[in-house]
Amino acid sequence: MDGKDSLRRLRQILDEESTGTWLDNRTSYDFLWEAAKEFVQRTRCLSGYYEFKTVANQANYVLPVDYLGLFLKDGNDRFFLKFSDGSGNISIYYRDYQDIRRLNNVQTYDIQQGTLTTTATTLQDTGQDFSDWETSSGNAGYMVVLTNTVGAEFWAYLGAASTTTNADDTIAVYSDLAMGSTGWNGGTPSGTSSFYRIQKVSSQGIPGCFAIRDKQDLYSQITGTATSDGNASGGESTLTDSSGLFITTDYVGKGDVIHNTTDSSDGVVLSITSATALKCALFGGTDNEWDSSDAYVIQPQGRLEIYLDPPPSTSGYLARVDFIERPDPVYSDYGVYRFRQQAMEAIIKRAAFSYKYRDNEPDFGDRLFIQWDNEVRREIATLNPQLNRRRLKISFKNRRTW
Repeated sequence: MDGKDSLRRLRQILDEESTGTWLDNRTSYDFLWEAAKEFVQRTRCLSGYYEFKTVANQANYVLPVDYLGLFLKDGNDRFFLKFSDGSGNISIYYRDYQDIRRLNNVQTYDIQQGTLTTTATTLQDTGQDFSDWETSSGNAGYMVVLTNTVGAEFWAYLGAASTTTNADDTIAVYSDLAMGSTGWNGGTPSGTSSFYRIQKVSSQGIPGCFAIRDKQDLYSQITGTATSDGNASGGESTLTDSSGLFITTDYVGKGDVIHNTTDSSDGVVLSITSATALKCALFGGTDNEWDSSDAYVIQPQGRLEIYLDPPPSTSGYLARVDFIERPDPVYSDYGVYRFRQQAMEAIIKRAAFSYKYRDNEPDFGDRLFIQWDNEVRREIATLNPQLNRRRLKISFKNRRTW
């Protein structure tokens, strides 16, 4: 069932004429996608994986935008990821991020706090003497974590202290010691008044555990201009920007909100064709397509990241995270969700439930939700019979009396 047929079926369930205006395509697609994401979250029917190489002394790595949750468990019901140091696969087990932070605060943090001014490669606090952390190589085992005035977090490893008008009040920072580059991880902090802490960092070749946490800042908003026409077909159109960096620098993700500020249309990024081209669905504008010289704005979504504890001390090791994969957005006539199509009836009922809570018939909406929930439970039983097994089985058939 493709997008066009899903809209038809949704209208049927809600008893709405095709010429009616109570339903609109953008809202219908929104409700269908929300239902599809919830369906996958509950049934675990889609899976994907993410592989990354470690950077020496770096703990956090951003997960793909379609990550919904961890997928692989061992025989003891523990989530794990596969880690390879070149000699073989090693399993690293999940540990709650709050537990990791609590352990680190007790065992390794040496916390300082104050007011500072920064440049891309230095940290300065006129009321601080950094000589306790001074090192010529930059590998002193300490890092500084900075939170700026708007709550964004940056981190860097300490380098060599330098003497200015007040002894040792300025110190170099290194974002990647293994490569010898300088600066803050995540960009350059702005503002002259922030909080920071200096903490002792321990690292080892293979991390002992990992956690999932929120990425603590958003990717920057992306703006530009279309450099060629992208005529709409079946509700989809292609944005082409010959100077775009959609993969290499700007990190556009499927499902990001996109605006054509020239024709006042708004929509969703459906896929990333290349570093200079995106497939989109636009609604509510003059022509809902891309013309050469149309200006655009893309707002990236929030993301999650994996946190390795302690950070790996060696670059180039390979880690693989298997996860429940969020379904790609379907906002066009011929788009199709990747899961089995018999699930679409349940998803359409879930979308209809969302619509009914906008009118004066919530009881009808409740019945739609019950139908949706029952169909999801049947799908879970079909996809994974082991979810229905009992943890403990007792039989009295062979019981003897002595």
